[in-house]
Amino acid sequence: MADTTFWERLAAKVEPPGALGTLEDPMTIVKISTLAPLGAAVLGAFGTALLLAFDQPTLAWALAALSLTEAASWVYFAATGNLIGVQWIIVVAAAATMIYLHIAMGGYANSGGQLFWAIAITVPAALVLRKNQTVAIALFFAVVAIVFGFWEQSLQATRPATDPALMSILFPIVLVGSLGLLVPMFIFVLARLSFERERAEGLLLNVLPAEVATELKERGRTEARQFDSISVLFADIVGFTPLSAEMTPGDMVDQLNDVFTYFDELAERYGCEKIRTIGDNYMVACGVPTAREDHATALCHMALGMLEYSKSGLLSFRLGINSGPAVAGVIGTRKFQYDIWGDTVNTASRMESHGEPGRIQIAENTYQLIRDDFIVAPRGPIEVKGKGTLNTWYLTGIRNRATASTA
Repeated sequence: MADTTFWERLAAKVEPPGALGTLEDPMTIVKISTLAPLGAAVLGAFGTALLLAFDQPTLAWALAALSLTEAASWVYFAATGNLIGVQWIIVVAAAATMIYLHIAMGGYANSGGQLFWAIAITVPAALVLRKNQTVAIALFFAVVAIVFGFWEQSLQATRPATDPALMSILFPIVLVGSLGLLVPMFIFVLARLSFERERAEGLLLNVLPAEVATELKERGRTEARQFDSISVLFADIVGFTPLSAEMTPGDMVDQLNDVFTYFDELAERYGCEKIRTIGDNYMVACGVPTAREDHATALCHMALGMLEYSKSGLLSFRLGINSGPAVAGVIGTRKFQYDIWGDTVNTASRMESHGEPGRIQIAENTYQLIRDDFIVAPRGPIEVKGKGTLNTWYLTGIRNRATASTA
């Protein structure tokens, strides 16, 4: 705790309120909450000096009191981290001062449009306070503006005329000051919204293929598609249960993460689509969601890369591949999942479960597609649960004339 800075300790106190809390981290909220009241205090001090220069001491001291209140509000914030309390202090003090200056100086024209500071007061409140509170503040200022509109001529008639030179300075101060407070806030909000949108899209792309994610965003739903021919691979760790019992949970997760992260990189390299991982099982397909003729070739290149990488670590894998027709689509309405179904998928799973450690077993459909480009060793017919007798081969390498396929 002794090593933390003042700003870090203050950020730890802040509970991000309202819309602001959904847009940024506490440290940035602290910076905004420091710049806003202190910036307003400096602006108020400048206005105080200006009014004194034009021999308006009563008005000047009212503005000075507002500047001191805004500075004191930050001190309160630094002590408590209560941003909502600070916002209410500023809203009440600024509204009271603004209304007083409007009346004392004689209306909109004579006061240099002091009432327009209401915009610069309401927008920050909308980021911090609840919606109903912000609406109440906006309605209050709207009523005040309408009442003073009807009262304008009476105020001008009963108050001494303001020095024209002072009015010519006050109007641009109100405009520039409001913009100076609001524009950075709008830029910040827009930047954060853009960041959040990009992050949401990035998370969506981690769950769904880009083509499917685009369809979901544009149409709000996706349609399942029938593919005439794709390739599917399953990989499973041999003896994972006893192995995991010998490892700490952290080491086990780290080991799986390292291997599956590399598998993900291979999938991207060869244009394949990771479907899911379940425990120690990894499933990937090629030819979805975009059909391609060389799906079996690409997936076999990936499988050889997976096997080679797994041999360098502690884990041993069984891998199985099959090719054929399948249906692909998105299931779920809250936690989306892109998945594929069909006998092709079931057979690919059997190729893995009936395979041997450290080997890639392929079904006949895949063999017919890749036999000219890859080195295979016949295993012969085997009994497969639910499938009967199937001819299978082991994928062992790449022929010289075969080149790695990429998307």
